[in-house]
Amino acid sequence: MLFIESKSLDYAVDGRTRTSLLESLQEQGFVPLIRSARLHLYETALAGAEHARALEGALATRADAEAEAPYVRGDLFCVEDYAHFLLFGDEPGEGVRAGIVYESGTADPLEKLDAFCRSVRESLGAARLSSNSGGLGAADGEGASTLAKGATATAVTAAWEQRAARVSDSFQRFAADATATPAGARGEMIEGWLRSSGMLEDTQARGYLRRLSEAHREGRAATLNTGSEGVPDALLNRLAEVGLLKREILVSCRKDGRALFRLPSPDAFSVLSGSNAVCNECGAAIADERAEEVTVPTSLTATLLQDGAWLATHLRSVISSLGVPDRQIVARPTGGDGEVRLMANVCGEAFLFLLHDGDWTTAQARRALDEHAKIESAHLVLVATGKIQEDARARLREHARRRTQGGRELELILVEGMDAVAAALQPVFERVSADALAEELWELDTSLGVSAGQLLAARFRLRHRPGALRDLAASVAASMSGSL
Repeated sequence: MLFIESKSLDYAVDGRTRTSLLESLQEQGFVPLIRSARLHLYETALAGAEHARALEGALATRADAEAEAPYVRGDLFCVEDYAHFLLFGDEPGEGVRAGIVYESGTADPLEKLDAFCRSVRESLGAARLSSNSGGLGAADGEGASTLAKGATATAVTAAWEQRAARVSDSFQRFAADATATPAGARGEMIEGWLRSSGMLEDTQARGYLRRLSEAHREGRAATLNTGSEGVPDALLNRLAEVGLLKREILVSCRKDGRALFRLPSPDAFSVLSGSNAVCNECGAAIADERAEEVTVPTSLTATLLQDGAWLATHLRSVISSLGVPDRQIVARPTGGDGEVRLMANVCGEAFLFLLHDGDWTTAQARRALDEHAKIESAHLVLVATGKIQEDARARLREHARRRTQGGRELELILVEGMDAVAAALQPVFERVSADALAEELWELDTSLGVSAGQLLAARFRLRHRPGALRDLAASVAASMSGSL
């Protein structure tokens, strides 16, 4: 998944200065992709590089004079595992926009953007001085810095301003309704724990913890000893390690079997046995009473299982692992029906998540559609820890079809099992981020000859997949043969 951060500078840049600025940035190591491709084209057309910059200047002058699309609308700068972009506004007050496109594994992307913005800002004054000196039309092809040697550059006093991330109206409404609650606070506190353990994804573990919690509430914890109910000792040990259950020593009266008290460990029982303590029921020494190890749920278990709250906490961790910032994920308090409602803002697109611990039935699907009608998101994701019944699936798909026919597209994503959530969401998030990138950089499409956003998205994708280029070529060839 790709991410975009950008800043704007309230500083108008004319056509001649833009080319000088790109030359100055290239001298600093930022190679402009579009301009480099153009110069290569001119060199090929002229059968040499001698007059390539003169041809560039002539074409730029004509484009600006005839009020066509500006010769330089911006450029791309590809650097290792990230890329910068620079866009020039053509309307009053638009100024300059600089940004970075990066992946979740890119180190310090905001610092890299700040460094790029400083380079652009420092180069603007010298570039303007160079263009005013006739640098663009110089037949000898010397760069902006060479022409400006010995001169004083015009200082750029404007400051870069961070551009706010796009947020959909439906997400804002949902976030406004999701007021802070104790349950929400608990979910945030244990989110880090769930990210590292993920124990409640295990159906066997979740079922055992539910039965254990019910037995504990009914005073039957002593009947669920370690290793009972066919639960492997290894699973019990893992649950204990992550703090979902604990082992205690239950001391009972040997005469009538009544529970006396619990102790946290065998060592505590040994200390008590060495004292003169006696049983309140029969008067026998505590050392002679019955002591057995029992398994009891912790308060954390009760918090997670209550009304399916663990679903929201775990889903937050999954969405965060895919790269969505935590501040762009909001969960509403879980209702009495045990269904979880959560929304994520992914590159300006709102995703509504409805989760249920169990099977989705037709009645629950009807409630889900009522909930979606109130929120109006373009993406609806239903997650069940069990199955989505066929009648419910048919009703949901019919709803999506009717909305699309009515001109309001709805992407419906149905997921069975929490372990399948990440695999189902990753390609969708990647597609949405690629679309957002294409929308951000559409102004460069004409200059580049292809979609700038799609170009960068493919570039990042190919970096991680050695065979992706071959697959892409085969896909293009197949589509071309099918159109003949």
